[in-house]
Amino acid sequence: MKKKLLSVLLALSLVFSMTACGDDKGNNQGGQDKTTEAGNDSQEAGGDGPAYVTSPITIDFWHTFGSGMQAEYMTDAVARFNESNEYGITVNATYIGNYTTLRSQLTTSIGAQDNPQVAILGMSDILASAGVLADMNPYVKRDQISLDGVLDSVQTSMYYEDQLTAMPFARSCTMFYYNEDMFKAAGYDTVPTTIEEMAAACKAVSQKNGNYGFEMLIDMSFYQEALLLSLGAEGLIDADKQGASCLEDGTFLKMLTDWKQWCDEGWCVAPTVTDGTNSMYQMMYSGELAACFASSASLSTLVEYGKQSGVNIAVAPMPTYSGTGGVGGGGDISIIAANNDEQQIAAAWEFVKFLMSDEEVAVRSEKTGYLPTSEGAAELMSDIFAADANMKAAYDARVICEDVPGCTQRSEWQIQAGTAVSYVIQDKNMSPEEAVEYLQSMLPTVFY
Repeated sequence: MKKKLLSVLLALSLVFSMTACGDDKGNNQGGQDKTTEAGNDSQEAGGDGPAYVTSPITIDFWHTFGSGMQAEYMTDAVARFNESNEYGITVNATYIGNYTTLRSQLTTSIGAQDNPQVAILGMSDILASAGVLADMNPYVKRDQISLDGVLDSVQTSMYYEDQLTAMPFARSCTMFYYNEDMFKAAGYDTVPTTIEEMAAACKAVSQKNGNYGFEMLIDMSFYQEALLLSLGAEGLIDADKQGASCLEDGTFLKMLTDWKQWCDEGWCVAPTVTDGTNSMYQMMYSGELAACFASSASLSTLVEYGKQSGVNIAVAPMPTYSGTGGVGGGGDISIIAANNDEQQIAAAWEFVKFLMSDEEVAVRSEKTGYLPTSEGAAELMSDIFAADANMKAAYDARVICEDVPGCTQRSEWQIQAGTAVSYVIQDKNMSPEEAVEYLQSMLPTVFY
């Protein structure tokens, strides 16, 4: 088993070495392995179900909440758990980076037998297939926790085969953020619902205010995939995970051609090559930018920091070619079974259980902009939704925005597609047609 685990981790490290910075928006699908030997031992301690924590213990938690309101929430949540749990569990939380960076470092640490007990993961199926994640089903059964209220749109990522290897922790969806005052000054009292309407409105706002009207980051499995789906494509990757027919049906070319035209006309700004997200946000705060696509997870940060800068930033469902829509994404929380004993895994479960309670999900949603993933948490936020139209709009969008299906090729294909798009939008040394040809040439290297 150990030899198999090491071989799988080696393969994963090769995949991660080819990944670039940028959050993956993928989920789980089948594979062949189960859990590590440590994981199997921990699940049925004593034959009467999984072990409880029997003495004070310290565990490590790796996360992706690095700045702004998200970092503030994480510091507070860990402190509250450490102070309140009855077992004497102390959680040491460490910010690692985005999902790709965290997965890469986690893979390395598992191979070195120096990994944490809990981690926030994007595309947890990759690690689940290597057998390094604990099955939480026995703990759910022991503690009589119902998962019936979990939103259908986020359940795909929870299970690997019949194992509960992930909980929907930091979930988000694509949204449209705009400077409400600028749009009203340009004569737009209603929010655009299609790409055609959005392009016309953002262009008019740009001309009215002498700024940029719109920006879209390169995040192929999020914003661009939402546009491809609205054009009738299967997605960035086909449903059978064997290729990318969006290159053949004209949808990728249409999306990229339109985007390039917007930039060429001057009212749409291309994302910066480095620190694109923060640069875009700063332009929103300063009034240099009137609108953008961003994750619903940025809601609290964008709206609050906008207020501090005197800018009224509002949020609405993402316009697409076929009307408002989008896709979901974000991170799950998992327990790492590899190299951890039954007491460490038991302590990790208590922390996960705390973070996934309806009460804590509601707090996290209110503080960060990540959206409630259960009906119970949404009910606790009913007063907030009634008072905050932005939060309500984001939650309504999350309910209908399903996560895109994951597969082991998604990370590499996302990088290849993002590289091709950057040649067109950022470097401007390739045409949309040449970008499609480039990607067609790369298909055999990814979908082998």
